[in-house]
Amino acid sequence: MVIAGGAIALPIVLLAWVAVDPDLAMRDSISAFYYTPARGLVVGTLVAIGVALVAYRGYTRGENRLLNAAGTLAVVVALFPTVDPALPGLSPVSVIHAVAAVAFFVLAALSIVFYGSETISSLPDPGVQQRYRVTYRTLVVLLLVLPAAALLMAWLWESTAALFVVESATLFAFATFWLVKTYELSRSHTRIRIV
Repeated sequence: MVIAGGAIALPIVLLAWVAVDPDLAMRDSISAFYYTPARGLVVGTLVAIGVALVAYRGYTRGENRLLNAAGTLAVVVALFPTVDPALPGLSPVSVIHAVAAVAFFVLAALSIVFYGSETISSLPDPGVQQRYRVTYRTLVVLLLVLPAAALLMAWLWESTAALFVVESATLFAFATFWLVKTYELSRSHTRIRIV
Protein backbone atom coordinates (compact mmCIF):
# COMPACT_ATOMS: atom_id res chain seq x y z
CA MET A 1 0.00 0.00 0.00
CA VAL A 2 3.04 2.31 0.20
CA ILE A 3 3.05 2.55 -3.58
CA ALA A 4 -0.62 3.46 -4.10
CA GLY A 5 -0.92 5.37 -0.82
CA GLY A 6 2.11 7.53 -1.53
CA ALA A 7 1.00 8.29 -5.08
CA ILE A 8 -2.48 9.30 -3.92
CA ALA A 9 -1.42 11.18 -0.80
CA LEU A 10 1.43 13.29 -2.20
CA PRO A 11 -0.58 15.82 -4.26
CA ILE A 12 -3.42 15.89 -1.73
CA VAL A 13 -1.09 16.58 1.21
CA LEU A 14 0.74 19.25 -0.79
CA LEU A 15 -2.55 21.01 -1.55
CA ALA A 16 -3.63 20.76 2.08
CA TRP A 17 -0.27 22.15 3.23
CA VAL A 18 -0.64 25.12 0.86
CA ALA A 19 -4.17 25.69 2.17
CA VAL A 20 -3.15 25.82 5.83
CA ASP A 21 0.31 27.40 5.62
CA PRO A 22 0.26 31.01 4.38
CA ASP A 23 4.05 30.90 3.96
CA LEU A 24 3.85 28.05 1.43
CA ALA A 25 2.74 29.26 -1.99
CA MET A 26 1.21 26.95 -4.58
CA ARG A 27 3.72 25.66 -7.14
CA ASP A 28 3.18 24.84 -10.79
CA SER A 29 4.31 21.24 -10.39
CA ILE A 30 4.69 18.62 -7.70
CA SER A 31 8.44 18.58 -8.32
CA ALA A 32 8.69 22.36 -7.80
CA PHE A 33 7.79 21.79 -4.14
CA TYR A 34 11.38 20.54 -3.81
CA TYR A 35 12.35 24.19 -3.35
CA THR A 36 9.96 24.71 -0.42
CA PRO A 37 9.66 23.45 3.16
CA ALA A 38 7.71 20.50 1.64
CA ARG A 39 10.94 19.11 0.14
CA GLY A 40 11.12 16.31 2.70
CA LEU A 41 7.57 15.21 1.92
CA VAL A 42 8.20 15.12 -1.84
CA VAL A 43 11.58 13.42 -1.64
CA GLY A 44 10.51 11.01 1.10
CA THR A 45 7.35 9.94 -0.72
CA LEU A 46 9.12 9.38 -4.03
CA VAL A 47 11.95 7.45 -2.38
CA ALA A 48 9.43 5.32 -0.44
CA ILE A 49 7.55 4.50 -3.66
CA GLY A 50 10.84 3.68 -5.38
CA VAL A 51 12.06 1.42 -2.59
CA ALA A 52 8.67 -0.34 -2.42
CA LEU A 53 8.76 -0.99 -6.18
CA VAL A 54 12.26 -2.46 -5.92
CA ALA A 55 11.25 -4.56 -2.90
CA TYR A 56 8.07 -5.83 -4.59
CA ARG A 57 8.65 -9.19 -6.21
CA GLY A 58 6.91 -9.37 -9.56
CA TYR A 59 5.17 -12.51 -10.78
CA THR A 60 7.77 -12.97 -13.51
CA ARG A 61 11.41 -12.03 -13.92
CA GLY A 62 10.49 -9.52 -16.61
CA GLU A 63 7.93 -7.80 -14.39
CA ASN A 64 10.41 -7.75 -11.53
CA ARG A 65 13.07 -6.13 -13.73
CA LEU A 66 10.69 -3.46 -15.02
CA LEU A 67 9.50 -2.64 -11.51
CA ASN A 68 13.08 -2.55 -10.17
CA ALA A 69 14.05 -0.13 -12.94
CA ALA A 70 10.92 1.99 -12.32
CA GLY A 71 11.68 2.05 -8.59
CA THR A 72 15.23 3.17 -9.26
CA LEU A 73 13.92 5.94 -11.51
CA ALA A 74 11.52 7.11 -8.78
CA VAL A 75 14.52 7.60 -6.51
CA VAL A 76 16.35 9.46 -9.30
CA VAL A 77 13.32 11.76 -9.71
CA ALA A 78 13.42 12.44 -5.96
CA LEU A 79 17.14 13.14 -5.73
CA PHE A 80 17.63 15.10 -8.97
CA PRO A 81 15.33 18.10 -8.61
CA THR A 82 13.45 19.90 -11.34
CA VAL A 83 14.37 23.39 -12.48
CA ASP A 84 14.75 25.84 -9.64
CA PRO A 85 12.09 28.50 -10.32
CA ALA A 86 14.51 31.17 -9.03
CA LEU A 87 17.07 30.36 -11.74
CA PRO A 88 16.75 30.86 -15.51
CA GLY A 89 16.89 28.00 -17.99
CA LEU A 90 17.44 24.27 -17.73
CA SER A 91 20.25 22.54 -15.91
CA PRO A 92 21.63 19.05 -16.52
CA VAL A 93 20.11 17.96 -13.20
CA SER A 94 16.63 19.13 -14.21
CA VAL A 95 16.95 17.31 -17.56
CA ILE A 96 17.85 14.11 -15.67
CA HIS A 97 14.78 14.73 -13.49
CA ALA A 98 12.44 15.10 -16.47
CA VAL A 99 13.82 12.10 -18.36
CA ALA A 100 13.67 9.91 -15.24
CA ALA A 101 10.08 10.99 -14.48
CA VAL A 102 8.82 10.17 -17.97
CA ALA A 103 10.82 6.92 -18.09
CA PHE A 104 9.36 5.91 -14.71
CA PHE A 105 5.81 6.08 -16.06
CA VAL A 106 6.78 4.40 -19.35
CA LEU A 107 8.26 1.47 -17.41
CA ALA A 108 5.18 1.33 -15.18
CA ALA A 109 3.00 1.22 -18.32
CA LEU A 110 5.19 -1.48 -19.89
CA SER A 111 4.90 -3.61 -16.76
CA ILE A 112 1.12 -3.41 -17.08
CA VAL A 113 1.20 -4.13 -20.84
CA PHE A 114 3.40 -7.19 -20.53
CA TYR A 115 2.51 -8.52 -17.09
CA GLY A 116 -0.68 -6.87 -15.82
CA SER A 117 -2.86 -9.64 -17.21
CA GLU A 118 -0.66 -12.53 -16.02
CA THR A 119 -2.93 -13.35 -13.09
CA ILE A 120 -6.31 -12.56 -14.64
CA SER A 121 -6.75 -16.10 -15.97
CA SER A 122 -7.07 -17.27 -12.35
CA LEU A 123 -10.42 -15.48 -12.13
CA PRO A 124 -13.28 -17.88 -12.92
CA ASP A 125 -15.57 -15.40 -14.75
CA PRO A 126 -14.52 -14.46 -18.33
CA GLY A 127 -16.57 -11.25 -18.11
CA VAL A 128 -14.65 -10.15 -15.03
CA GLN A 129 -11.38 -11.07 -16.75
CA GLN A 130 -12.32 -8.83 -19.69
CA ARG A 131 -13.21 -5.90 -17.42
CA TYR A 132 -9.78 -6.11 -15.80
CA ARG A 133 -8.10 -6.22 -19.22
CA VAL A 134 -10.00 -3.10 -20.33
CA THR A 135 -9.16 -1.34 -17.06
CA TYR A 136 -5.47 -2.16 -17.42
CA ARG A 137 -5.40 -1.00 -21.06
CA THR A 138 -7.06 2.28 -20.07
CA LEU A 139 -4.49 2.82 -17.32
CA VAL A 140 -1.65 2.12 -19.75
CA VAL A 141 -2.95 4.84 -22.07
CA LEU A 142 -3.21 7.27 -19.17
CA LEU A 143 0.31 6.42 -17.94
CA LEU A 144 1.69 7.18 -21.38
CA VAL A 145 -0.42 10.18 -22.41
CA LEU A 146 -0.48 12.13 -19.13
CA PRO A 147 3.32 12.29 -18.59
CA ALA A 148 3.76 13.25 -22.25
CA ALA A 149 1.20 16.02 -21.76
CA ALA A 150 2.99 17.19 -18.60
CA LEU A 151 6.32 17.28 -20.41
CA LEU A 152 4.78 19.22 -23.28
CA MET A 153 3.14 21.69 -20.88
CA ALA A 154 6.41 22.24 -19.01
CA TRP A 155 8.20 22.79 -22.31
CA LEU A 156 5.65 25.15 -23.91
CA TRP A 157 4.45 27.21 -20.96
CA GLU A 158 6.69 28.85 -18.45
CA SER A 159 4.11 28.63 -15.69
CA THR A 160 0.80 26.83 -15.47
CA ALA A 161 -1.19 25.32 -12.62
CA ALA A 162 -2.51 22.77 -15.11
CA LEU A 163 0.85 21.01 -14.86
CA PHE A 164 0.22 20.21 -11.18
CA VAL A 165 -3.20 18.83 -12.12
CA VAL A 166 -1.81 16.63 -14.91
CA GLU A 167 1.02 15.35 -12.69
CA SER A 168 -1.51 14.55 -9.97
CA ALA A 169 -3.74 12.72 -12.46
CA THR A 170 -0.72 10.69 -13.57
CA LEU A 171 0.04 9.69 -9.99
CA PHE A 172 -3.63 8.81 -9.43
CA ALA A 173 -3.62 6.59 -12.56
CA PHE A 174 -0.47 4.87 -11.31
CA ALA A 175 -2.06 4.35 -7.87
CA THR A 176 -5.28 3.10 -9.44
CA PHE A 177 -3.39 0.29 -11.16
CA TRP A 178 -1.89 -0.83 -7.85
CA LEU A 179 -5.25 -0.68 -6.08
CA VAL A 180 -7.09 -2.54 -8.87
CA LYS A 181 -4.31 -5.13 -9.13
CA THR A 182 -4.35 -5.67 -5.37
CA TYR A 183 -8.11 -6.21 -5.50
CA GLU A 184 -7.80 -8.52 -8.51
CA LEU A 185 -5.16 -10.61 -6.74
CA SER A 186 -7.38 -10.86 -3.66
CA ARG A 187 -10.15 -12.31 -5.85
CA SER A 188 -8.00 -14.63 -7.96
CA HIS A 189 -6.58 -17.98 -7.04
CA THR A 190 -3.05 -16.82 -7.71
CA ARG A 191 -0.61 -17.58 -4.96
CA ILE A 192 0.40 -14.32 -3.31
CA ARG A 193 4.14 -13.75 -3.00
CA ILE A 194 5.44 -11.76 -0.09
CA VAL A 195 8.82 -10.06 -0.33
